Amino acid sequence: MTKPARKAAPQSTEPTPARAHYLALDGFRGLAILLVFLVHLDGAVSHLKDSWVGTVLILGASWGWMGVDMFFVLSGFLITGILIGSVNDRRYFRNFYIRRSLRIFPLFYGVFLLLLLLTPVLHFEWHPVHIIYLFYCQNIVTTFNGAAGVLRPFVDLGHFWSLAVEEQYYMIWPLIVWLLRDERKIMRLCLLLIGCSIVLRIALISLLPSNLALNFIYKELPTHWDGLLLGSWLALAMRRWPIGELQRRTRWLSWLAFVAVVGLAVYTHKTEYDTRGMEIVGLTALPFVFGGILLRCFVPGSLALRFFSIQPLRFLGRYSYGIYVYHVLFMPALVLGLHWLQTHTHSRVIAALAFVFLWSSSSIIVAVLSYKYFESPFLRLKERFAPSRDTQVVSV
Repeated sequence: MTKPARKAAPQSTEPTPARAHYLALDGFRGLAILLVFLVHLDGAVSHLKDSWVGTVLILGASWGWMGVDMFFVLSGFLITGILIGSVNDRRYFRNFYIRRSLRIFPLFYGVFLLLLLLTPVLHFEWHPVHIIYLFYCQNIVTTFNGAAGVLRPFVDLGHFWSLAVEEQYYMIWPLIVWLLRDERKIMRLCLLLIGCSIVLRIALISLLPSNLALNFIYKELPTHWDGLLLGSWLALAMRRWPIGELQRRTRWLSWLAFVAVVGLAVYTHKTEYDTRGMEIVGLTALPFVFGGILLRCFVPGSLALRFFSIQPLRFLGRYSYGIYVYHVLFMPALVLGLHWLQTHTHSRVIAALAFVFLWSSSSIIVAVLSYKYFESPFLRLKERFAPSRDTQVVSV
């Protein structure tokens, strides 16, 4: 007589602790893109300084530039975790660059293909300098030639500088990890390079004209890679120490960095990046602030873990790359819509709020559609051409 088949145990739909951390990292990315949205509100709401709505939005816009540094910390963290985990693999370089290319290149180059196709209709003014985008050198060239950041008459490419910084880091960091291999040596190198970045920023401010120095410092890899390096350090530190011990070792640094950033803002009465204090100290202090927050995402039950796990932030985080690429791409043309809204609503406040809602929601919708119908087919090729060793690796 055969025994009755044992019923399968019901599978829990609750996220595992590890999965919860991954969801929180999506939310971390979601807050970063929200901050980036804020920094680009400035042109739409700058004339509302006399209203409380404008005051709130302008204040948010003045801090929004920090979203890029959040992205840098998270990118360094995720990339280095992947690299150190696969450094002994025979296909270390091949797999990494195939997966990165399938994630980044289709959308980036697809946008330029779209712009080329639209040129006969919208009469875009291409110049030889625009070829720099093919090689991810836009951050270097736009520092000296602002015209390279615009495709007249309707397209703004200026925000692409940060994509170049990350891509340049991806080109050199895998080689460094592969050559050193030893986690402690890589960690020491991260801290050394952060120190060198501070010294280089001070030297540039001393030697170059003020505007050129500040622009160069903000857009170039060796002067703005503190976040990427600190994220890389955290990824390695989490392999050496339990999360509780690591927090105890670094908590004071996060608070000191927070006090430094707030102190600079109070002292200079400015929260933008283009002050000497913020570019010398702030670009190093901010990654330590965000790094401390990132660590809290790995503490069960923490406020950070619960906050970054909420669905709206996770949703934005999932589509953040597309949102970042699209959200100000056609801003010069969209500003015409703001003028139309002001004329027809007879209210600057209502027009600004309507513009912000329409602009942000349309950016998100376009990014979602792009991800679903254009990017996803390329992403599915990752496992075919460069299968991951760990199926739970966070998507980056």
